[in-house]
Amino acid sequence: MRRFALLLVVCCLVTGTARFSLAPALAAPVAQDSAPGTLRVALAPPGSLDPVRLSRFDLGTRDLVENLFVGLTRYDPLTQTVEPMLATEWTVSPDGLTWTFTLREDVYWMQVAGEAVVPTRPVVAGDFVYSIQRACDPQRPSPVTPNLMIVQGCQTVAQVFPDAIDDLFLAREIGVRATGQYTLEIQLMYPAAYFPSLASTPEFRPVAREGVAQLESTVPSNAILTNGPYALQQWDTAGMMLVRNESWPEPFIGNVDRVEVVFTNAATTTIALVGGNRTDYGRLPGDEVPAARGAYPDLFQMGSGNTVVVAGFSYDRAVVIEPGARRALALAVDGSTLVESLLAGQALPIQQFTPTGTVAAPPTGSLAFDPGAAAASFSDAGFPGCNAVPETLILLVPDDDPLWTQIGEAITGQWSMWLGCNPALLEVRPISRVLLINLGHSAYDEEQVTRSHMWIATWSADYPDANGWLFDALHCQYGYLRPGRACDEADALLEQASVEMDPTRRAELYAEVETLFFGPEGSFPVIPLFATAAAWLQQPALSAVNAVGPARYDLWVITSGTE
Repeated sequence: MRRFALLLVVCCLVTGTARFSLAPALAAPVAQDSAPGTLRVALAPPGSLDPVRLSRFDLGTRDLVENLFVGLTRYDPLTQTVEPMLATEWTVSPDGLTWTFTLREDVYWMQVAGEAVVPTRPVVAGDFVYSIQRACDPQRPSPVTPNLMIVQGCQTVAQVFPDAIDDLFLAREIGVRATGQYTLEIQLMYPAAYFPSLASTPEFRPVAREGVAQLESTVPSNAILTNGPYALQQWDTAGMMLVRNESWPEPFIGNVDRVEVVFTNAATTTIALVGGNRTDYGRLPGDEVPAARGAYPDLFQMGSGNTVVVAGFSYDRAVVIEPGARRALALAVDGSTLVESLLAGQALPIQQFTPTGTVAAPPTGSLAFDPGAAAASFSDAGFPGCNAVPETLILLVPDDDPLWTQIGEAITGQWSMWLGCNPALLEVRPISRVLLINLGHSAYDEEQVTRSHMWIATWSADYPDANGWLFDALHCQYGYLRPGRACDEADALLEQASVEMDPTRRAELYAEVETLFFGPEGSFPVIPLFATAAAWLQQPALSAVNAVGPARYDLWVITSGTE
């Protein structure tokens, strides 16, 4: 079984122009001799710091968890790879199903003791066993996340009637064992070379059994046990204080010694806090982006977000059944103009489906606006100058925001301009988002509903790996987005990449798939339109902020004002 999710993004219309910065894809390592400093962060109050209860779109809380908890592996934004963290090494059985991890012995659970934060005991294999069993247990306070379904028995447990579940049942059914104090064995449902990327996600991070009561409490508490580079010293209704874990065995590249978190609210926004120099950094909610971009262009920063917006094709409809026609429609979309005219500050144009910074992502994309090639491809497909198109081509968009209709009309306007289509041949039709999701996933009654030629969809991967983008979204059988295409060479390469243990070869395979889908002769099951943007305000005194992945405070440098 594979795991999938379609996550939706709601964009806001932005007008006006201003100067702003596009953050680099990764922050370069900083050789710094600065004295330890205090970083001030504006952040919405977290509902929970429990790693298994995080929303994928609650980036602020994910930043906190990234710095307070670590797991077997960790995403490194400097190298854009997943590297060992609590695991020093691992082996994989010949069938790819049994992963055995050797754990380091110098990482501790940290707890507040008066004014100090002190180590209590080492993190051991049993902590992972307990945490994965807890994460798979449907009786815990949040749904079991798809990433965990790769662990043998997790899906079985998640579907069992709660009264039948006890510790013995969990231990028997779930494929995770402590074979020694610092040796962990995990059984998978199927081979997955990308498992280290999955293991880096919050769902796989250990929690201390003795600290779960405080972790699950709805009342802010600084008694939570953490094991990351920072420890939680204070948490109240006004904010938090994170302090450097003095027992942390790894060197800090940055100089952030303390993180003072100031909670935002309706009256005290991120704009007010960072713009007023009361904090150094703050992620911007979507509704604050236009005002922040206009008021503080020198502080405004952007990086790639975690969602790609696409136009999908229905392979059973006239015209778009032809690969050349799909290719023509894709090459006739000018993503840069689309973003600049409707989504400035909210989105970024893209040249490939897999975002830059993703593990095993192609280094560069081949997707490009090329109206000449588009017109030639449309002609070769039998539709020169848009002649011989037998019916109106319909593009479905969500009906919950007028901006989607504007985006659809901008796209069809470009098709009309560059392919010579009469505008009457192109229709933008708003429909309910729920129906649109079902159509994109091919989850509808084909006897009752005829799917339109094209439909807007979004995709956000569950883990930072090319497999989570290309395979989970676009595979002919297991991908969530279902245009109705037959399996072909690209799918065979995706299946090969999913079990390829050599990282260099695995990345090469995903690059080949990107080319087969979106290259000059690509089949274009979907048109990658744009990526959502992550936006934030950042004071000049703060540097080395990673634009990819959750915030890594241990990499950042604060040079003045708050040292």
